[in-house]
Amino acid sequence: MSIELINWLKDGNYRIPILKLLENKNCLSSELAKHFGVNRASMSRILKVLEKKELVDSISSGSRTVTYVITKKGKDAIKGLP
Repeated sequence: MSIELINWLKDGNYRIPILKLLENKNCLSSELAKHFGVNRASMSRILKVLEKKELVDSISSGSRTVTYVITKKGKDAIKGLP
């Protein structure tokens, strides 16, 4: 895992906790927003960036419901953290 990615993860308040939560269960963005006490728009922005970095993936069931899952890259990233 690159030092740049690790530093980027540590730079955000929610990035590592989101990945650790998704490691245990898949969640909707609204569930994550409620869990961390942030509004849905903020959580959506965080998840979009995590998805762009290929740390999480989104699964759509055809409706407006999107479930977020951690990727192998995301698991590897948090495994390397202290």
